[in-house]
Amino acid sequence: MSQVSLEDVYAELKNVSTRLESMEKTLETLVIMMLPEEEISKEKLKEIEEVEAEIERGEYVTLEELMKECGVK
Repeated sequence: MSQVSLEDVYAELKNVSTRLESMEKTLETLVIMMLPEEEISKEKLKEIEEVEAEIERGEYVTLEELMKECGVK
């Protein structure tokens, strides 16, 4: 059996990580391309903008707070 250095393992891990990132980006692109575009109503767009503004002002509840409030563990 041949010896493998820590540097070799690190280099291979970095290579695998880079390839994985590339595959993830490709899959994400494919999924986006396959999803049909959907028109959004002016009312829904306004609602989304209002919610985003609330979040920016800090007017939101975290998932943990909501779960505690609802008695979910």
